[in-house]
Amino acid sequence: VLSLTSEARNSYGLRRQEYGRYRHHCTQRLHRIRKTLGFTHGKDKSFASRPITAETITDEKYLHLMLFQAERAWGYAMEIKALSVALDDTRKQQHYMNRLKKAAKTAGELEALCSTKAGKVDVRSTLDAQAYSALMSGYVLFEAQQWQGALEKFSAARAIYDKLSLAGTSHQEALCHAAMDEIDPNIRFCGYRLRLAKDGVINVEELVKMSAANKGSGSDVLMREIEHLIAQTRQEKAQDLESIQWRSKVLPLKNPKLATAILAAQETAAELNNLQGAASEAKLEQFDKVLQAYAEVEKHVKKALKEDAVAAAKVKSSKSEQNTADLNMIATYISYSSLRTAIDRNLLLAKDIYNKLEGDEATTDRNEDVHYQNLVKAYDNVVQNLTAIQELPGVAADTILASEVESKLLYYKAWRCFFTATAYSKLSRHVEAIALFDRAQSYATQIRSGLGRSSASSHGASADSFSVTENELQEIESKIRGRKCQVHAAWYLENGQESGDGIEDKLLSMSLDEKSLDERLDSYPTSITSKANPTVPHLVDFPPALQPIPAKPLFFDIAFNHMDYNHDALAARAGRPKAAQSESSGGGWFGSIWGRK
Repeated sequence: VLSLTSEARNSYGLRRQEYGRYRHHCTQRLHRIRKTLGFTHGKDKSFASRPITAETITDEKYLHLMLFQAERAWGYAMEIKALSVALDDTRKQQHYMNRLKKAAKTAGELEALCSTKAGKVDVRSTLDAQAYSALMSGYVLFEAQQWQGALEKFSAARAIYDKLSLAGTSHQEALCHAAMDEIDPNIRFCGYRLRLAKDGVINVEELVKMSAANKGSGSDVLMREIEHLIAQTRQEKAQDLESIQWRSKVLPLKNPKLATAILAAQETAAELNNLQGAASEAKLEQFDKVLQAYAEVEKHVKKALKEDAVAAAKVKSSKSEQNTADLNMIATYISYSSLRTAIDRNLLLAKDIYNKLEGDEATTDRNEDVHYQNLVKAYDNVVQNLTAIQELPGVAADTILASEVESKLLYYKAWRCFFTATAYSKLSRHVEAIALFDRAQSYATQIRSGLGRSSASSHGASADSFSVTENELQEIESKIRGRKCQVHAAWYLENGQESGDGIEDKLLSMSLDEKSLDERLDSYPTSITSKANPTVPHLVDFPPALQPIPAKPLFFDIAFNHMDYNHDALAARAGRPKAAQSESSGGGWFGSIWGRK
């Protein structure tokens, strides 16, 4: 159904929204199909309606008749809407709704016929007809502003297309995704009108799941049919899956059950790419499904290894040894993929915790149950997963992979030490925090020492490379330096009063006798260390040593005001009488200023 409608719509006008042209095409195509089947109604007085029933259907073209009748009615409705956008005229509005209802009714009859002819119509076509009928019914309910019913119909159609995209060719997958893209805006609008938004955002995936849960057992039956179809498609694809490629090695797959399980795990992992903008809860749920799929593959691998061991015990040959080696390498590949998925899951969990502690979501209300210990635990799980990868058979022989895993292990150990130190600093245990920051810096130094060699050796590595990039290394080094400075400052603030006497004693004990190396460059140094610390070179004084500097003396010209001369003794020595001296020396206004008598 989807392939026929998509091809017809794209070829006859809908790329340019020419609904009238598409409606005329549907009319002409119906006439050609009726003439081919000999299923015409007749003209004028000989006209007799010939309904299509389950007994009438002897060819798939009868189903094409039903499909293009629905398409013609839908195209006519869209033409009316395009010509009168506002639909203010009641008659046009009624005509528009009648055409939509006609399309939904015909699509429902098509679905019923496909279900009735279960033995002759394949499962995919039946499910496709169900999705088409749900979509047309959703359009009718949407225009009638019955938001809850429209949401249920649109969600049912989208769920079917989502599952059908996993069971088919790449062309069928692209058609299903295009149909989902057309449905999503309608689902968002229905959710908006029903006020189902969370923090102002409409999550289509959650609305579809909620609608499926409310629908009940009917949806469960539909999902079982879809899962059965997907299982059949996987078995068909597994027959073509003869080998897998990993780390430049081609591993043959001779066990069909194992090939089917691997294909199922790969398809489940591929669904993670469709959840880029989804909520973290949805991503974590999908990660759990991927881990379950890989656990199922591991069961098949163990069973295949057990059967191979029994066969090798009876008869040994060069081919049997090669088969055993291939199975062991497949087991390593599956364990590696599972551990890699677990690492990605733990990193996503760590990112959410970090955002709640230090990111945009860091608020008091949200962080009552979130602590740095949770973040340390998440990174500890990542370290354990990387250690498990190192212990897998065959990893040590791959020098590039081994070096990449080692560098990534040191990288996440550094992050673990960083957040452990942060947790200690929050508890005011600054000495332990500084020691842990130094340990984290030592891990970063080890990574940098091997960064050049690993980048040169891993040139052209695969997309799942574990190598640490220069930007990642610079980020953690910058954070370590910044947080370490904060802890140093916090320690000095808390212990500044207690260490004040010690600082004063150090200042008093400073000497001007010992010179640093930069002050005696003109003479050959007999030693570049100081007496206080003979193991550390004394290159410069830090903090700078105290030095005497010349200063201008302070002088205040006020001593003359305090001088008192014995004028009587001076007069006697000069041979002047006292009275005459008083008259000659004590008069005048200026004399009173200078304090003379």
